[in-house]
Amino acid sequence: MVKFSISRFILMAAIVIGVIVLVPTIKQITQQRAMTSAYELLTDPFLQFPTKDSVRVVWFTEFPGSRHTVTYGTSSYRKATATTTKLSRTREDQKSRVGNQTEDAQLYQKPIMRDIWRHEAIVTGLTPGLAVPYQVTSVKENGQFVSSKLFSLSALPNPETPQKILLTSDHQLMPMTAANLQKVVDTVGQIDGVFYVGDLVNIPDRASEWFDDNRGGAFFPCLQGRANYQLEKNGVKTTYHGGEIIQNAPIFPVVGNHEVMGRFSMEKDLNSQFGDPFPRAAAQAIYQQKAEHLNPDNDPNYYQAWLKNNTYNTDTYNEIFSLPNGKPYYAVTFGDVRLVVLYITNIWRTYS
Repeated sequence: MVKFSISRFILMAAIVIGVIVLVPTIKQITQQRAMTSAYELLTDPFLQFPTKDSVRVVWFTEFPGSRHTVTYGTSSYRKATATTTKLSRTREDQKSRVGNQTEDAQLYQKPIMRDIWRHEAIVTGLTPGLAVPYQVTSVKENGQFVSSKLFSLSALPNPETPQKILLTSDHQLMPMTAANLQKVVDTVGQIDGVFYVGDLVNIPDRASEWFDDNRGGAFFPCLQGRANYQLEKNGVKTTYHGGEIIQNAPIFPVVGNHEVMGRFSMEKDLNSQFGDPFPRAAAQAIYQQKAEHLNPDNDPNYYQAWLKNNTYNTDTYNEIFSLPNGKPYYAVTFGDVRLVVLYITNIWRTYS
């Protein structure tokens, strides 16, 4: 009887100590002055490319803002400052399903640029195998703080540590994507890593396909548990929200043919541009014939921009995700898994 009481006392003491340690940190992280809803952020944060003591944290906003930071830690908290860049080719068009546009050309008669900012911070000082809470905060131009919920991050897993890895591809706003990802979380629980084998969206320069398509099944909402996609079966309607996955587990993406845009235009709809790639060699031959007229000063930057705009590019994919050494191909070790990512996508579209 005495032994049981002592054991119970020790257990209760351990719980109390744990609460004393954790509560101040969580309170410090969440007490952001003038905090607003996380959904003023365009996305929740997501994780990429952990190392033995760090991980990258990325999120998006529709305002440039300032003081974009990640707050993280357990017994004490630290801050990491983000670097901000603006996406250069994200647009909406007459075929977008965004905002109040539910049919073609209700709001947009041709492509328009959509301003989106990307924030990336490198969180350091991590210990393999130890998850820590984190939260991102962005400050708007009016001084208002906008923060995410608390999530968890960690460094690379140690070898010989069991991992639950989600191998997936071809989400492309498909009807079952949100339901399938919700089922992953319901049945498997927390995922440790996501290996995404290409074809993330349909039209990569259409911003709403990544962030907020009004049908409820955009790329990031589905992988962050913020989707709102409704399915009907036998007269019963069910709304699926996807899964809160990449806020807590790193995603390793691969270029598929749906990450490749064709020739650039501010007149043709984005579907037409996606279906209009052109071989680089053929474009170079055309350029050489017209070089004196197109680029009389022989500006190399103009030449590179012209070549890209008149052939194909993966710029939006490259700007959304962190890529090791800036290359679309890479190899990493994740626990006991060696992941080798190739850049061998076939555009699958006939040029004319």
